[in-house]
Amino acid sequence: MSESAKIGPVEGPVARFQRALLICASLWLAFHLVAAAGFIGSHTLRSVHVGGAILLTLAARPLTGRWRIIDACLAAATLIAVAYLVVESESIIMANWFSHPLPEKFLATILFAALMESIRRALGLAFVALICLFIAYAIWGNIIPGALGHRGLSVDRLLFSFYLGTQGVTAMLIGISAGVVALFLVFGEFLNAGGAGRTFINVALRLGGRIHGGAGLVAVIGSAFMGMISGSAVANVASTGVLTIPLMKRLGFSKNLSGSIEAVASTGGQFMPPVMGPGAFLMAELLGISYLDVASAALIPSTLFYIGLLLGVYLLAGSQGLQPVPENLMPSRRVAYAPWAMLSLILPVGLLVGMVVSHYTAQYAVLWALGATVILMMANAAFSDRSKPAKQRAGAFGRTMLEGLDLSARNIAYIGIIIAAAQLIVAVINLTGLGATMSQIIVTLGQENLILSLIVTMMVAIILGMGMPTPAAYAVAAAVLAPPLSRLGLETLPSHLFIYYFACLAAITPPVAAAIFAACAISGGKVIPTSGQALRLALPLFLVPFLFISDPVLLMDAELSRVILATTTGAAGVSALTVATIGFYRAPLYPAVRIGLGCSALLLLVPDWKSDIAGLLLSLALLALHLKWARRSAVAGGEEHAG
Repeated sequence: MSESAKIGPVEGPVARFQRALLICASLWLAFHLVAAAGFIGSHTLRSVHVGGAILLTLAARPLTGRWRIIDACLAAATLIAVAYLVVESESIIMANWFSHPLPEKFLATILFAALMESIRRALGLAFVALICLFIAYAIWGNIIPGALGHRGLSVDRLLFSFYLGTQGVTAMLIGISAGVVALFLVFGEFLNAGGAGRTFINVALRLGGRIHGGAGLVAVIGSAFMGMISGSAVANVASTGVLTIPLMKRLGFSKNLSGSIEAVASTGGQFMPPVMGPGAFLMAELLGISYLDVASAALIPSTLFYIGLLLGVYLLAGSQGLQPVPENLMPSRRVAYAPWAMLSLILPVGLLVGMVVSHYTAQYAVLWALGATVILMMANAAFSDRSKPAKQRAGAFGRTMLEGLDLSARNIAYIGIIIAAAQLIVAVINLTGLGATMSQIIVTLGQENLILSLIVTMMVAIILGMGMPTPAAYAVAAAVLAPPLSRLGLETLPSHLFIYYFACLAAITPPVAAAIFAACAISGGKVIPTSGQALRLALPLFLVPFLFISDPVLLMDAELSRVILATTTGAAGVSALTVATIGFYRAPLYPAVRIGLGCSALLLLVPDWKSDIAGLLLSLALLALHLKWARRSAVAGGEEHAG
């Protein structure tokens, strides 16, 4: 495309048209809220969701110059194609694709073109190329030799599946995006607009700021809180990183280390209960289970993740002599734990969790939590800072609401485009039998060695998740990887959590490592060294999914005593492996001690009481020897200095 087709500002009639579309975004948002109350059918909701996401993406990322007419044509085509789906929804469900072939094929083609252009603008040409690669595989699979070959699909079949079939714009993934994920994004944006991000950082400063390397611990704690709401590692880095990364750099953390800590911490927030982000709601919907089941199963693995990360940051800070956060940068207890700030955070989240625990649907619970958030924002505007005129406070509230609406609509459109793109890939996987082929390969490996099969699953989940936000990464990975794990005898929920965990970790895994790039944009660090630091911090965390696969007790699926024992030994194992990886505990570790601690960690991570005892005794003995040698070296060094 020529230089004139670059994204940029526009003027004139097209600008007015796009502004009208942006105004309609609020109505589109309201449409999702009304649908959540049960007044709109699922087919209509999904069609309007995809159509609105396309229109808003075109409006938010317009073309320039003579190419502006393309926007108007694509918008008009989208409106017509979606209107046909909505008006003819009843007959479409029952009709034959070939009863009105030309109109429907034409509408399918123009809607597909509009979606692909929206994907290009939102996600880049690389994602478009990936989809085109899958489509080419679907059409010309008959010329591919071996197990990956298939009979090939016609263009008509693909268009039917995309426009009218169950694998296209009205597929279940689209329904989940239009339902619980959209509502969750609105809730998260309004919660953040009400000051949740600043409250999280203030609380994190009070909790971890006074410890050595406190700025890094603050980043971990604050990002864990915020990540469970944002549901995206990149979005979390962008929101909390602008606060935590400058603080870390100011207090002596290098650019690369600051970025790596923020990226890893932001990634982990996506599997931290009680909220976990939209990916967890997506999992619950796909599995047909309660969100509470997903959250409770993820509690101990996420705790082990942050135990390892907090310890790793603390040890790295100690090895570099980094100091706590100075008192002049610490918020007072009154500010950090201000009653209104805590109420505005705890009440909506508590209401959400409480309603889910009480077996209300996730959509209904998020709707009530969103209502509570808006009411609290209104009360805050009405009764806080009474020294300001009421008109000024009302104006500030209005601006906050508009900001929340704008960001919510943009994020729903962005995620909607991502999910639609993921659905195209999932459709090809299902229609061509690629999923079954991959399943057979993994099952064959698993019959020889389950660990090898899990390693292959991990690698595929990370590759499929590269560059994708978590909901889409998990959806695509689950379509390919969950069936073979079930065939190997693994239970459904542990299998999906395993896939979800590594789909999340794709955000910090080279070469794409989207969260690393986002962190480097703030820290000014270099991508490759930052990735290396992140992997060093996260290396013990890559073993956590293997741990809960080998010992499902960690997913709260046993009596309390066994859960406590498994959690204790798991925490000890992760801690030992973290110390071995960092190579520092009050003093640098000898290589032999690091190797020994790594072996003790593996013993602790094996679900057997004899290996647990052996691993615990070995790690304690090695640490005691290390401290003894460190004190002896310190004394010898002091005497040498004195002499």
